[in-house]
Amino acid sequence: MDIILAATSITPERSVAFTLTVIIAGLGTVLVTLALLILIFNVFGKGLSLVQKRKNKSAPVIEEQKEEIKKGVPLPPPIEAAEGVPPEVVAAISAAVYMLDGGNAEITSIRKKKAPLKADSVWARAAVRDNTRPF
Repeated sequence: MDIILAATSITPERSVAFTLTVIIAGLGTVLVTLALLILIFNVFGKGLSLVQKRKNKSAPVIEEQKEEIKKGVPLPPPIEAAEGVPPEVVAAISAAVYMLDGGNAEITSIRKKKAPLKADSVWARAAVRDNTRPF
């Protein structure tokens, strides 16, 4: 280190005042940046919640369905799945469709999809060959 000091003639500042100034400036920068990030994320979250509230106001169908259930209107028949489809899969698909469509969708059946033929493209074979070749 003495060689560097001799070559550059730069002497390090070792006073207590300079050290405290650097520490306070560093902590201040970090805290101000953190406060700005918190503010930005809070404003963003409030904006998103307002958009979702507006979106939910435009879907009064759910409230009508709750009233129908209270009145004793019969519910639609349960979804029938093809043989071999577990009830958990039917429930997951039903929940996903409900979330996407807001309860307005009607699922008529759930069937297993036939597996596609194993016709790999030239690009897929090239990728496999490129990624599995020895070093």
